[in-house]
Amino acid sequence: MSLRLRLVVVFSVITLVAMAPAGPAVAESQLWTELALKHDLSKRWSLMFEQHLRFDADISRVGSIMPEPSVSYRVQKWFRVGGGYRLEYERNNDDELVARHRAYVFTRLRKDLGDVRLDHRLQLQEQWRPDANRVNRHTVRNRGEISYAGLGAITPVASVETHHILGEDGNTIHLGKMWITAGVDWDHGRLGVGVFYRLVTAQYDPNDPTVHVLGLAVGYEI
Repeated sequence: MSLRLRLVVVFSVITLVAMAPAGPAVAESQLWTELALKHDLSKRWSLMFEQHLRFDADISRVGSIMPEPSVSYRVQKWFRVGGGYRLEYERNNDDELVARHRAYVFTRLRKDLGDVRLDHRLQLQEQWRPDANRVNRHTVRNRGEISYAGLGAITPVASVETHHILGEDGNTIHLGKMWITAGVDWDHGRLGVGVFYRLVTAQYDPNDPTVHVLGLAVGYEI
């Protein structure tokens, strides 16, 4: 089996898994949009600002508005570290828009195998939720991603990401949710556009619905 055929099989399987019915649990559809601006301060340091706007309740209302500045440092060609802050203006369990805060640090590993690129990101984040019973939430996120760059400006991308929540004692840990994503990126010079489908499965809170997300991301290097 050729490398290209194997990649087609992998992307097909991931897409089918992502689009499979999630069972009898409640489900809803959402639209996630993102505008990102990136600026390289040097060969190693980069600044980024992302503006997230998400629509929930079957894309009938604004679910969250989240500005997010971040910085990253390229230690090696295959290894990058960074951190950032996100102001989260989002709906709580009472469907009220409330302000929350998130700070995070991450590491990213990258390996190129010809036209195939493998990525792994480990992110540790702390969320402050003044409106919640548990004000602080500690989360560990692991994302594995595969992409194929052999189609010119078009790059198919697929990923799986887990969100593990640490207990208040700092020792217990449980799976909070999982993201399964398949999409396509298009690059034209400094401009990049991505569209994707994401299945968000709720593993911890039975009241959280399974979410089917359509996403659009636009990025520009300045």
